[in-house]
Amino acid sequence: MKVDFKKITAKAKSFILEKDGVVFSGVFKKDRDLVDIDGKLKNEIEVICDRCSKEFMIKLDEKIHLKACEGIFKGNLEDTDVVEFYDGYVDFDEILNSEIESIKLDYHLCDECKKEDEFEKEF
Repeated sequence: MKVDFKKITAKAKSFILEKDGVVFSGVFKKDRDLVDIDGKLKNEIEVICDRCSKEFMIKLDEKIHLKACEGIFKGNLEDTDVVEFYDGYVDFDEILNSEIESIKLDYHLCDECKKEDEFEKEF
């Protein structure tokens, strides 16, 4: 789903997307020169255990807060992620894909490896 930067107003609009069972929903609105996006990722996603390489599912219930800008961001927002778009559109599919990949690249341990970790910490 792409939304033209020029058509985004200060009035919040809702969105909902789904990819591979992951649901990304929330609201977006114009905030000066930026687009404010508040959303949530829900459902489950398959990840790989970093220790044993076993595939397993994790639950998602992640809040997403970021801003989108048209072109290079020249401001200073330390506590907020800013996504730059260069074609005149905010691409929510690209945001969803990026968030999914970021979660998959995080460090994950399956339940068996977590138990081994807890056992090793006891001794």
